[in-house]
Amino acid sequence: MSEIKKEPILVNGEEVSEALIQQELQMLRERYSSEMSHEEMDEKQAKIESDACENAVERVLLMQKAREEIAAVRPEEIEARFAALKNQHGGDEEFAKRFELNTEDEAKIKADIEDGVRLEKYFDEICKAVARPGEADSKTYYDEHREEFIVPERVHAAHIVQHPSPDCPMEKVYADLLNVRERLKSGEDFDALAKEYSHCDDGGYDLGFFARGQMVQSFEEMAFATPMGEYSDVFQSEFGYHILKVFDHKPETCRTFNEVRYDIESMLFDARKNDAIGAVADELRVSADIQNLEVLEA
Repeated sequence: MSEIKKEPILVNGEEVSEALIQQELQMLRERYSSEMSHEEMDEKQAKIESDACENAVERVLLMQKAREEIAAVRPEEIEARFAALKNQHGGDEEFAKRFELNTEDEAKIKADIEDGVRLEKYFDEICKAVARPGEADSKTYYDEHREEFIVPERVHAAHIVQHPSPDCPMEKVYADLLNVRERLKSGEDFDALAKEYSHCDDGGYDLGFFARGQMVQSFEEMAFATPMGEYSDVFQSEFGYHILKVFDHKPETCRTFNEVRYDIESMLFDARKNDAIGAVADELRVSADIQNLEVLEA
């Protein structure tokens, strides 16, 4: 049985490209991945895909309006951005080799760059009247969202790890690490012993600071229980046997308003600009001819 091909979405007669839909889908997945578990993402997959199509439609509507409102972009600006794109991919030669573009392909890329520049300039026009948040706005947000500025309890630790194997059985690993721990406690250099005995292929025995929930449970429990400046007992995790050294231990703190004021102001300003652009998209949608868009309710 042949698969039924979906009709392309049309916005005022212009086809919404699959590439644009996939771009919007990727952005939504990245945003939701910090808010949802993998299971929740899977359950909401159809809704996320529907939202991506909606966002792509709005993008095309705004692009169409930008073509009307913004005069032609200077050729030098397009060429400069095209040159920057090639540099991002290793320069002219590497870019040509990797993408094997013909003259028509390059013309399409430059047309997309021109559309992108027009859209940026149109967004600037829309947002001209958007008021920048002040200190009072930032303070109100800070007071109402204190939990966002909590810096969790963290430790800075390094470890020496060994992985049991047929050539290096568990008993030998454990005995070797007990010996290493005694040498550490007698004053030998941790870095030197880690280089000699740790099975970290990349030499990454210094783990830096980490909070609870970032390591496997057995490792985390030992790291947070070991006093600052001390060595842990030899212990086992699912990755092998370890000795930990804890360099620093920072309690949970809350960042002060002065530390985050300008970050909040920037975030609120971006939100206001997004709202202004969204309002224009909603207006454009009222009179738009949109075909083949299936919308799922939340």
